[in-house]
Amino acid sequence: MHNVRGARSALHPGLVRLLPLLLAGGWFAAGETPPAVVDSQSIVRSLTPHTVATRGLVIEAKTPAGAEPAGGSARINLDIRFASDSDVLTTAAQAQLAQLGQALSSPELARSRFVIAGHTSATGSPTHNQHLSESRARSVRAYLIAHFKIAPERIAATGYGSSRPLPDFPPAALQQRRVEISALPAT
Repeated sequence: MHNVRGARSALHPGLVRLLPLLLAGGWFAAGETPPAVVDSQSIVRSLTPHTVATRGLVIEAKTPAGAEPAGGSARINLDIRFASDSDVLTTAAQAQLAQLGQALSSPELARSRFVIAGHTSATGSPTHNQHLSESRARSVRAYLIAHFKIAPERIAATGYGSSRPLPDFPPAALQQRRVEISALPAT
């Protein structure tokens, strides 16, 4: 018979408290909150073109937050987090990708094509950030293809490194490390 109490007390008390977080894939830096998951219907609304045709007149709906202004493709920024300097998807990232996969598989978006754009914060060299953002976008694309059977030709992946920062946040902010999904024009 094993002495579980003795084995547990042999571990450092700090490690015992962190173990549930590590096992759940919920490792976040001090002061960092887990990302909010955007539901699939909100993603569908953001990626669906917002126009209404009336007898030759086209009325464009007000652009939702995170979407491109009228005349461009629909888009949404998603908080898909990775470990520092890694392209391995976290459990939290997979929760968001489950909603994205459902949205891209929905009847409203089933015939659309998309580009997944990876972005990084300004920490690190521009060359390294470029490669990392490309690798992260490819990881998201591969996950969606493998888990949601989305046709590979419907999803392109690209990376922008830290060259396209969000204007409301400092260049090194966590919010700059993001994945943006944009609808491509119909062909």
